[in-house]
Amino acid sequence: MANKFGFNSVQTQLNLGTSQDSGGLQDQFELLNKKVIYARVVDIILNDQHPEFINLGGWSGLGTIFYNEVEGASTTTKSVNTALPLLPYLKNYPLVNELVVLLQLPSKKVNEQSNVTQYYYLNPISIWNSQHINAFPNVDTTQNAQNTERKSYTAIEEGQTRKSTSEEVNYDYNSPLVGGTFEERSNISPLLPFAGDIITEGRWGNSIRLGSTAKVTSGTFVNNWSNNGANGDPITIIRNGQPITDEEKNGWVPIVENINEDQSSIYLTSHQTIPLNASIGSNPSIKNEPPETISSYSGSQVILNSDRLIFNTKADSMLISSQQHISITANKTVGILSTEGDIVLQTNKNNVKLGDPNANQSVILGDKFLDEFSDVLKKLQNLCQTLSAEPKLYLSGGSAGSAKTQISLLLNNINEFKSDIVKTV
Repeated sequence: MANKFGFNSVQTQLNLGTSQDSGGLQDQFELLNKKVIYARVVDIILNDQHPEFINLGGWSGLGTIFYNEVEGASTTTKSVNTALPLLPYLKNYPLVNELVVLLQLPSKKVNEQSNVTQYYYLNPISIWNSQHINAFPNVDTTQNAQNTERKSYTAIEEGQTRKSTSEEVNYDYNSPLVGGTFEERSNISPLLPFAGDIITEGRWGNSIRLGSTAKVTSGTFVNNWSNNGANGDPITIIRNGQPITDEEKNGWVPIVENINEDQSSIYLTSHQTIPLNASIGSNPSIKNEPPETISSYSGSQVILNSDRLIFNTKADSMLISSQQHISITANKTVGILSTEGDIVLQTNKNNVKLGDPNANQSVILGDKFLDEFSDVLKKLQNLCQTLSAEPKLYLSGGSAGSAKTQISLLLNNINEFKSDIVKTV
């Protein structure tokens, strides 16, 4: 009973040959043909501007496609119907003119009526094996389609890679009712896989590679993260944007990630060496056991590389902790600002050095020095007072009076020598 609808049942039916039960096999295949079909997308709901948005469930109908069931890649056989996305946690909505596989499964009304079904679609069929676009327009019904253009798509059916030319039709892959922003590009290249890789790619040169060290020694494509370590050492590469290239680049030719040329990258490594061209190679401020350079380190590390990096917290703190050194370098200004709290530089064992790693002059304790210096000035002031009042010391008395005036000015302004911001211990 458990195998009634499985492959064992099919095998049983085949063994029966022309027996009285052989018709059951045909019935099962016919049932399967109804439950699994493929279709061409003719429209899709991506926002609340679609005229069928409300009728098809509002936001719960997001991603609903309108399709034509097809028997051949360019032959429409049935009227327009609708289907929902099958996978709720993976959004990979098709473009207009892409082909999808549909599965007939229970609808949300199954509790009301057990035999109520609904078609759900899987990801677009990789008919061109392209991460960018896999559309297969119905060239037999496309208005103003030229023979040369139909030949282009027909030739591709024979295994040729689609190469855009000025002679081909510019098909619209967006909703015919509300439009869209998708424009086909010829310079979006797929990633070259290495043995064992799991790769997720977007349509625009963004990707996640769950890969490993792969010491490829021959061929056109050799990755730049496998110089060290052993085959199988894990690496994760998150990349957003390929190198900005000429629009005429052959986008069907695979590429590998390049941390120095890709627009934004995150690398999570294990034993790989990543040849990152750092803005500043090393920090001369760290003299004792300086960190290994970025391009030579081969341990596990996380690398973020882009034209700009921003770390921001909205509610709580930002914590940076290191087992060894923290190196901050810049070709221009390094600015540290606290709008409300203090800025504290503290060391428990060694020195706080300002200006140079070889600095050896001690900073004066300003409060302590000026307090004691003030006492000295007061004593000198009293001495000058006495000298200036002594008639027998005419010449010395004049000098003493002048010194007394200067000392008074120093004493009156003594606190102006103290910084209101910078403190030391």
